Amino acid sequence: MDIGKRKISRSIVFAIGIFLGGLIISFYVGPAYVSLADSGVEGIEVVNDREYFDRVFELIDSADESIHLVMFEIKYYEKYPDSEVNQLVEKLIQKNAEGVDVKIIVDQFLTDVRAVEILEKTGVDIKWDSTSVTTHNKLMIVDGRIVLIGSTNWSYYSFSKNHESNVIFNDRESAEKFERYFEELW
Repeated sequence: MDIGKRKISRSIVFAIGIFLGGLIISFYVGPAYVSLADSGVEGIEVVNDREYFDRVFELIDSADESIHLVMFEIKYYEKYPDSEVNQLVEKLIQKNAEGVDVKIIVDQFLTDVRAVEILEKTGVDIKWDSTSVTTHNKLMIVDGRIVLIGSTNWSYYSFSKNHESNVIFNDRESAEKFERYFEELW
């Protein structure tokens, strides 16, 4: 076979590989994306960097039924009682006292447990993940219909210094999937 024919054969094999790869990706990735897009989503909101605190505070404040949180890191700063992180912890305590079902899963290897101690002392339900895994999630489900998921831990650096990206979406069908995931972890 001469060089020209080998180049054509390789090009055809390459094109077939790209085509089949695209089909496989659309089969595995496409349905999840289409499901979200076609399931009645009222809106998807991107929340980056310093926008996070205000939006999360509003979401927690708006909760009527439940706040289910999975968080790798939650801090509490005794020297800075008005810090944004402390305000979120205090808001969770308030919502729990109002009868909202507040449940939190935190990573077993959390180095600063002050926030957990404060939340537990006030009656908030908290569970530690298994030592066999790292729970690196940053997930909040509000009233079984609003989901916040992204990269932001509840710490000074995440709120004030880091670049962080998150997404909020309001979609009961997708939120139910995250609720089932939360219950599996719980």
